[in-house]
Amino acid sequence: MKLECPNCHTTFQVDENHYAALLSQVKNKEFESELKQRMKELAEVQKAEAKARDLKAEKDLADKMAVKDKEIGCLAREIERLRGLIDNNDLQKKADKAAADAEMTRQLSELRSAKDKEISELSGKVDALKKQHELDIANERGKLKDDIHALDKEIADLNSQLKAQKLASENHELELKEQHKILMKAKDEEIERYKNLKSRLSTKMLGETLEQHCQNAFNLARSMGGFRGAYFEKDNEVSGGTKGDFIFRDYLEGEECLSIMFEMKNEDDRTVSKHRNEDFFAKLDKDRREKGCEYAVLVTTLEADNELYNEGIVDVSYRYEKMYVIRPQFFMAIISLLSQASKRGAQTIVSLRKELSVAKAQSIDITHFEERRDKFTAEFLKHIEGHCKKHDEAMTAVDKAIAAAEKQIEALRKIKDVFEASTKKLVRAGEVMENQFTIKKLTHGNPTMRAKFDEAHKQAAAQKDNLLSD
Repeated sequence: MKLECPNCHTTFQVDENHYAALLSQVKNKEFESELKQRMKELAEVQKAEAKARDLKAEKDLADKMAVKDKEIGCLAREIERLRGLIDNNDLQKKADKAAADAEMTRQLSELRSAKDKEISELSGKVDALKKQHELDIANERGKLKDDIHALDKEIADLNSQLKAQKLASENHELELKEQHKILMKAKDEEIERYKNLKSRLSTKMLGETLEQHCQNAFNLARSMGGFRGAYFEKDNEVSGGTKGDFIFRDYLEGEECLSIMFEMKNEDDRTVSKHRNEDFFAKLDKDRREKGCEYAVLVTTLEADNELYNEGIVDVSYRYEKMYVIRPQFFMAIISLLSQASKRGAQTIVSLRKELSVAKAQSIDITHFEERRDKFTAEFLKHIEGHCKKHDEAMTAVDKAIAAAEKQIEALRKIKDVFEASTKKLVRAGEVMENQFTIKKLTHGNPTMRAKFDEAHKQAAAQKDNLLSD
């Protein structure tokens, strides 16, 4: 790029970078010069404006001073006028004050005499209230003594009842042990007798013998003091074309608490057409419903090799509501279990009713006590607190006695569970004896003994036929 000097008119060559640098230097110098000129002009303008403001402020101050001087003169004149008025008011105030003092003295005298009279009347009332208060305290102390005496008597009665309950529990435990021994002996004798009779009975006689066995077992338990008020008889009423074998009903305080429909099924080992227990479930459930019984129990010797029915009491409620299947040796056991469970529920209801009556009576007593307590003063509350403390101690003693009685009851329950477990083991041992020691199993693998027994059976059958023909 070519440039020409404006002074000497000399032309010289520059590249773009040098041209940009020269142009920047020219622009900076012009900008700084113009900036200095503008700042100088701005400073002169600000100086002139400040001078004008100062002149205006001086003029405004002079005007305000003149107005203030005028106001000060007016105020001085007003002050002089008010001083005159104040002097006149002071004289009037002194006169008014003297009159007010005289009136106040008179009113105070009247109030003092009225107050003395009122104090005298209140003193008489306070003396009367004190006398009445002392009389009320004496009366309440007498009532508290009566209440404490009644509580002491109640505690003594409860202690006597607990001792009597403890003695009754011990006697009941001894009776249960004795009954258990008798029942176990009777059961063993019955099992032995049943084994001897089973192989010699016909189908009808087998069924009748099972019924007789159950009836004898129940009568034996009743003769030893159990199920005194219970009903156990044959079901002789045909309903819907069928009927059960026995109906059991038990009562508590005049109301029925348990009812059971029994069906007895027995079968000889030599019977060709074998029946199954579940073949009789529908009929038994129908008989239970038509006779209005709560439970249904099938007492059976069918399916002798079925381990389910040989274990003990079998609950088949998944098929039919409240139905159980048992072997004959568990007949009294299931009656006892269902009876105890039903009576516990019925006794709980009776106990709850009695507790509700007692709670209502106690609620009424507490309400009356609170109504009397509200009439007493702070001094009498101390006596109430002492009485409440004694009452709480007595209730704590009663709770401890009840807890001890409950522990004894729990111990008796554990003893009962031990007896029941022992009974189950003995029954299981009897079943094993009955199942293992049969003629079939004893002669298995011994053809000589098998032939002897077959020959004995044939001779017995021949003798029976001869007797029938005669």
